[in-house]
Amino acid sequence: MSKFIVQMVNAYTGDVLDTEDEIFDNEQDAEDYARECSGAFAEGAEVLDLAGQAYTPPEDVDFVVEEVDDED
Repeated sequence: MSKFIVQMVNAYTGDVLDTEDEIFDNEQDAEDYARECSGAFAEGAEVLDLAGQAYTPPEDVDFVVEEVDDED
């Protein structure tokens, strides 16, 4: 049975920047989590911008769902 993970990827190159630790049993839950990550990332970037600190612009990354094989 397949499982799903969420990865943060460079929006321009598609390179994987980070993989979230959570593993999902269904794609819909993973998609919901990816949207949550995207919103939190954008909010964090806004806070860092207001604080005058360096940040990665939210439009430079995407959170995507990838299917992985279940190892059981």
